[in-house]
Amino acid sequence: MKSCREKYARFSAPQGKLAAICVALSALAMPASADDLISLYREAMLSDATFLSIRADMEAQREALPQARAQLLPNLSFSGSKSKNTTEKTGPGMFGGKQTEEYDYDSNNYALTLRQPLIRPYNIAAYVQAKAQVKVADASLERAVQDVAVRVGGAYFDVLLAQSDLEVNKTQQEAYAAQLAYADKAFSAGAGSRTDIDEARSRLDLVKAQALELQHRLEYVQDALKALVNRPLTPLALLDSKRLELVPPTPLLVGEWIAEAEAVNPQLKALRANVDAAESEIWKARSGHLPTLDLIAQKSRSESENNTSIGNKYDTKMIGVQFNIPIFSGGSVNSQTRQAHAALEKHRQQLEAARREIGLEVKKEFDAATQGVHWVKAYEQAVQSAEQTLYSTRKGFQAGKRNTLDILNAEQNLASARRDLNRGRYQYVMARLTLLSLVGRLDDVEINRFNSWLE
Repeated sequence: MKSCREKYARFSAPQGKLAAICVALSALAMPASADDLISLYREAMLSDATFLSIRADMEAQREALPQARAQLLPNLSFSGSKSKNTTEKTGPGMFGGKQTEEYDYDSNNYALTLRQPLIRPYNIAAYVQAKAQVKVADASLERAVQDVAVRVGGAYFDVLLAQSDLEVNKTQQEAYAAQLAYADKAFSAGAGSRTDIDEARSRLDLVKAQALELQHRLEYVQDALKALVNRPLTPLALLDSKRLELVPPTPLLVGEWIAEAEAVNPQLKALRANVDAAESEIWKARSGHLPTLDLIAQKSRSESENNTSIGNKYDTKMIGVQFNIPIFSGGSVNSQTRQAHAALEKHRQQLEAARREIGLEVKKEFDAATQGVHWVKAYEQAVQSAEQTLYSTRKGFQAGKRNTLDILNAEQNLASARRDLNRGRYQYVMARLTLLSLVGRLDDVEINRFNSWLE
């Protein structure tokens, strides 16, 4: 099995990031009692088909650079031919009339040719363009690494949220079942009403129906997470509310986050490199009007090259330059230049559109992470209030001041508050995770920090 360094030797990411990836992947050999965020992220880096396809595409695009460089380097070629020839020569005879002579001979031709481009504007522009294309590939791979973390995190917390929704539903079922049993008992004793029984049964049937939908949702998000790591899952480590760091993002100014995203966001880096490549395409198109100059050196040998040199051998050495000046191409060069200018404008507008969109995304996730701190704390207070309300309602029921419907409503409010709290926590976590990915900071260290919030 290849080592991590061997498997990722052709990655174009910076060495620091490569080292981080290698350290992360090497930890796969360590046993774990349950799946957690960091272990699934590391496995997805080796198993996710989307990421692996992007990595393979990056490796393919990197080959554009040596191919373009080769057009600037010497080209050495060897050619040869060997043939058996028969020639019939017909001409005036010595005594008049026609005379035919037949020649059978072997001919050989060999040539060794060296060509060194000296002035090739098209090849130079193609080389510069290839360097830009490699930058596109590097940025695309960097973006793919960030995307794996976001997709694994999103799928992971979707599973936890679906599990928590089922737990809340299960608690509701137990509470409604207990209330139904109490209503049945009270009705049998003549102290209750049929309405209390019907209301409790209606609520219980509703949450049982909701449980089927929630179970289907859980299976779906589990399958989505399985697809990323290509194996069955073990029980996932749960989010620990006591470990969860409810703090706003640092720095505290959204403008700084937007500026950082504009500078280092992998998508924007790829689009900037596309602009550079489009500018080189203009120079490639314009080079159709420019002269070229090559240095040529050749050594050749021929034997009985034709019927006038039968039995003769020639050794020839040649060195010189070949100069070519384009004069008229039917307007093709001008058309290609206009086309390249239009493509450049397209790439510039795509870059500007992405810059604005990413700015909006950064602001959205920054606000969600910042406000999420307050939302989660507010939801925690709402759960406490709902628990106190349920307690007071039960006390009031025992005192004859509340009825069964009041208890059922209080149970429903508590369940809703718990669901909102769970969703608020996961939304806060995903907002912070997505925000870091937008500025290219979602590395192994940061994912470990998120992982430390799990049980």
